[in-house]
Order: sequence, then structure tokens, then C-alpha cells
Amino acid sequence: MRATLTQIAKRAGVSTAAVSQVLNNHPHAQTLRPETRKRILEAVRELGYCRNENAAEIRTGVTKTIALLLEFGHSSVHGEAAGEILMGLLNAASESGYNVKVCNAADLEHTRRELLKYRIQYAVCFAFSRLLQHEIGEFCRDRKISLCYIQESGRDDFPLVYSDDRAAMREVARLLLAEGHRRIAVVKPEDDVRYSVERCTGVAEGLREHGLKLELISAHYDPQDHFADLERWFDLPEPERPTAFVCTDDNRAAEVLITALRLGIRIPEQCRIFGFGDTIAGRLYFPVGTVSQPFKEMGEAAVKIVTARKSEEAGKVPLLHLFPAVLKDPGRK
Repeated sequence: MRATLTQIAKRAGVSTAAVSQVLNNHPHAQTLRPETRKRILEAVRELGYCRNENAAEIRTGVTKTIALLLEFGHSSVHGEAAGEILMGLLNAASESGYNVKVCNAADLEHTRRELLKYRIQYAVCFAFSRLLQHEIGEFCRDRKISLCYIQESGRDDFPLVYSDDRAAMREVARLLLAEGHRRIAVVKPEDDVRYSVERCTGVAEGLREHGLKLELISAHYDPQDHFADLERWFDLPEPERPTAFVCTDDNRAAEVLITALRLGIRIPEQCRIFGFGDTIAGRLYFPVGTVSQPFKEMGEAAVKIVTARKSEEAGKVPLLHLFPAVLKDPGRK
């Protein structure tokens, strides 16, 4: 049988209000004498009291659940990142006494219903559609939900945790230039999503330091068309052919590598390839360099941010939280 506040109060010789204050970490609990708080906690332990979180949530109207809003189906690359973010959220949430609920942000109406149904007060969003980012932000603002975006936001009224992709790609360009490469091409998606633009800008900045311009290759949605485009680049006369390809994600880097191998080009001896994301696509291809993003740590940070913004420290929480990205280069000579 579950112990009650009345039983604890009787055992400790205090009022039920005092017990409630101690168990809920209420500021008034600090006004109690240390020996009184000690007696209450001893009574809790002796009686095997277990806090009924559901009852507490119904009574206060506040749930200790953090919603992770993921845009499922965007790509396998982002799926790996989502797994790391979830791991970070689970770790940090568990340490702070919170639960985590995962929602498919791509189904916006269902996500809205879930946030209302479970009276969610905290949310972390990892989505790449600008419209989706905006709609989630509007809903959370109207419902006073503490929201934090990871990597992409499209808004400036909620915190954003992101990796410094631009600086990492600038370092990739510098590394390749230091190796003597001067014909460096950048392979990016057809769409100008923010992460792709940031990564291309980083490469461009590195090249500009040596007076070089950026050569862009936009990947087609049809893989066969994309492979044909890459083959044309490899078929250029040697003075014009790129000696290094920098790709805005590991999937593109894998496509460049497959094309090179089909044509009998040795990697990395005859051509250097860099991707981004440190995903399984990159790890499977040993000679391809990549950039690792600390998504697990970013997920942990997001928990601290959304919970802090609901506290008295809300005004002290900055909107931008930058994490360094790290180069991994198994193909370096």
C-alpha cells in the first residue's frame, strides 16, 4: 500500500504542508529547520514513499516531459543525427527527473494534438523544413511551450543549438590547400538549405585566403543524372579536373567516391574527397574524410536550455549556443 503525506507527517511530527514543501522542493522548505527536514526525509525513506508523478502533474497542470520533435524521413543522414540527439536528451532528462516523448514533426497536426494531450511544457525540435520550423515555433509561442531548435531554426525568438559547420569547412579547405590542391570542387544539394549554404561559405572563405574561387556542383535529385555529372567533371582535361572534392554531406561524398572508383581513379592518391556528418556512409569508405558534429552533447544542452527558460533564470539563457565540429581524415597522407 502506498504511503501517504498524512502518514509521513504523523511519523515526522510535522504538518502535511511541511512534507509537501520538502518533497516538491518548494522555496518555503528552506525556512524549515535542518533537523525538521531531516526527520521528514527519514520518514519518507522508512515508509517507502514513492511520489505519484501523474497525480502531481494533474494537480499542477505541468508535466515533466520533454517532447523531441523530429522530422522523420528527411534523410538517412539526419536519421543518424536524430539518434544521437535522442541519446543526449534521454541522458540529460533522466538526470533531471524528466521523461522524453518523441513526436513526428512532419505530421504537424498530430504533433500539435500530442503536445496538447500530454500538456507538454518543454520541446526540442530537429527539423529542416523552414515551414515546419516556423509552424512549430508559432504553436509553441502561443502555448507558452519552452522550445529549443537544434541545427536549424529559421527563427530568432527561440534558442538554437548548432555546430560550427562554417568554421569546420574553412579548416577542410585550408588542409587541402596546404597539401597543394588548387582545383577544389564543392558538391552540394540542389536546394539551398541553411546547413549547405553555411558549409559552402566555409569552403569559399578558406579558398579566398589563397585567391581562389569556389566551383559548385549541384547534385540532381535523380542519382543517375548526378553520377553522369560527376563523370563529366572527372573527364575534364587534367589541367581543369578537380584534384579534391568537398561535399556538404557524407552521402554526396560516397557518390563522388563510387564515381571515381568506376573510372579507375585512386583515392586518395589521385583525388581527395571530404564529406560532412561522420555518418555510416562516410565511415564505410575509409579514404574519405569527414566532419563530426557533437549531436549527443547538443541534445544534452537542449534539455538544460528548455528547462532553464521555464525557471527564474530564463532571462539569462542566451539564444545561440555554438558547438565545435571536428575534422576526421583517415585519407590524409
